[in-house]
Amino acid sequence: MSKDTKTDLGLVCEHADLLRARLGRASERASPVDAVLRAAREGGDLAGELSRLSESLTALGGRGLAEYADGIHRVGARDARVAGVGLPRPASALYGCPDGRCARTWEPTPAEDVPVCRVSGSSLRPPGGR
Repeated sequence: MSKDTKTDLGLVCEHADLLRARLGRASERASPVDAVLRAAREGGDLAGELSRLSESLTALGGRGLAEYADGIHRVGARDARVAGVGLPRPASALYGCPDGRCARTWEPTPAEDVPVCRVSGSSLRPPGGR
């Protein structure tokens, strides 16, 4: 799986509810978000489904999935950022995808529960916490 595909899958996992809401009015058939998650889970055409999702978002007047890349909790995000700004802790403190399918990361905070992977349903894992 390419780095871009892993990054895009991480965006879908992190922002699935927001993406569904954005597309909800535009799509009367099965959600493109769910098609991406199903392809990741079942080994389908993930790159193709990600492309279709991004095209659907672009058709609504946005930048596709790139619009959802904030670069704060995600290593390797595509947005340009100033070096050293955005990650208040070392990357080793970031939780990641439990199955290594995507590039999603999350910085632990006392006020939040550990997020769940939208593909496997497992909680994101701490470094070395397989």
